[in-house]
Amino acid sequence: MIFPIRGLVRYPLTIDPTVWIFDDRKIPVEEIGKEQAFDASEAYYAKMGAAWDKGITEGTRTDHNKPMTREEKDAALTGSFAVPLAPFVGNAEPAAEARMIVFEGEETIELPLSELSACYLQFSHEGKVLSDGPVYLIHEGSVTRRISAITLV
Repeated sequence: MIFPIRGLVRYPLTIDPTVWIFDDRKIPVEEIGKEQAFDASEAYYAKMGAAWDKGITEGTRTDHNKPMTREEKDAALTGSFAVPLAPFVGNAEPAAEARMIVFEGEETIELPLSELSACYLQFSHEGKVLSDGPVYLIHEGSVTRRISAITLV
């Protein structure tokens, strides 16, 4: 179950949310609104700093595929997860004239582009792919189901 990010973007994207279970940006749905604002550069530097420290103390590896721990596997099989939408829209490179994001789903939702950092896409519920997905939009505590396309206008 895939969906597009299209409209006033430089690079239209086709997203497959079934692979997000392996994404380091995923967060439990229960944690949305509790965590600090997502800062991609801060997360990047923290990850690189930890890799540097590990490389100094343990040496380096050429295999970058990190195996999941038992706790991560159990959480993936039982948890409900979402990812922030902002990095995906950033990769699509919105045009300068883009002002709104339109979510086509159970109902059509229009939000100003300035609300992007408060938008999350839920992709799993209790360890399973959403039956009425591909994703749900979570914005300020409200959930919109069956999001099938995201368009920047």
